[in-house]
Amino acid sequence: MIYDYEPEPSMDPEARRALVQQLLGPDAPQAWCELIEGLAILAHAHNNDISPLHCAPGELTVCAQPAWIAVPELERLEEIGFHVASDEEDFRSTRFGIS
Repeated sequence: MIYDYEPEPSMDPEARRALVQQLLGPDAPQAWCELIEGLAILAHAHNNDISPLHCAPGELTVCAQPAWIAVPELERLEEIGFHVASDEEDFRSTRFGIS
């Protein structure tokens, strides 16, 4: 899809990471912090108000529109394990999926 605007980041990345750390506490595992950080990025681009998450064996799907997320945030999502689905309508993660 082609859009004639570039989305702005939803929040300063360092501030978001600090808030997540504050919320979860100093001893929270990194995977938990990155899961919450990813969901925080994806929340403002949600495209399903009723069922935002779907879990299947080995894969977590988050219903959020990739086109509504700024490039730096897309890059961060990739780093922590959320990838744009092939249909470009949501995000998938095998890192956070159930097995």
